[in-house]
Amino acid sequence: MARGGFSERLGFLRRRIAALEGVGAGQILRPEAAAGDPLQPGPLSEILPAAPRDAPVAAALAFALAARALEARPGAALAWIVEDMSAREIGLPYGRGLAAAGLDPSRLALIRTRRPRETFEAMEEALRSRAGAVVAESWETPGRYDLLASRRLLLAARRGGGVGLLVLPRAAGAAQRFSTAAEARFEAAAAPPQQSGGWPCDHPVFRLRIVKNRAAPGASADPNVWRDVAFDPQTRSFHALSRRPSAASADRPAAEARRA
Repeated sequence: MARGGFSERLGFLRRRIAALEGVGAGQILRPEAAAGDPLQPGPLSEILPAAPRDAPVAAALAFALAARALEARPGAALAWIVEDMSAREIGLPYGRGLAAAGLDPSRLALIRTRRPRETFEAMEEALRSRAGAVVAESWETPGRYDLLASRRLLLAARRGGGVGLLVLPRAAGAAQRFSTAAEARFEAAAAPPQQSGGWPCDHPVFRLRIVKNRAAPGASADPNVWRDVAFDPQTRSFHALSRRPSAASADRPAAEARRA
């Protein structure tokens, strides 16, 4: 894509966000973490899959965190930036699915990018444009997404007052092996079916661990501990689930027969 063509897309993104935000576009609302809540996203948060197959789960968690962040700005825009490779591997946001999760698709500004550099530039522009939340899916590797790139995104998020959520599918399994300026990092995986705990089927259930979250004062989170949570799209809140023992470890009919 010619550089001029991508600049036109950035201009469109800027105008689209301003139109969605409406009269309140000039108001900056700083995201404030609830005390003791480790799942509150910071100005810049990273979401990584635990394994390559968990990339869609990481994108779903990013949306859940974005929906939660938008609670502080009713009617605010959600900017979703999807790199071409991510679109091929994970897919694009689905309008009916977003609506079922409580987000009006008309509040969504979607932009496609071809390569990581364009993705980071678009994300920075969207954050500066004061979108309520920005989700970006990039196929960049941890080695090329560095402290400088993350610092630019963090500064843009602080300036615009929104929440930036960066999904890095190619960083699967590397959540504790690289350093960036992001204030929060979450690692996500699909929760086993038995962990749903009776939650409705339209409530996403995640297995995740909080590698770091400097944006949540007073929150205690061990980066080595996995937790199972369900997201309620109606209240836009997370609920902890208790783990159940698997059938393989609980039911041992052969041993019971021998004791009899």
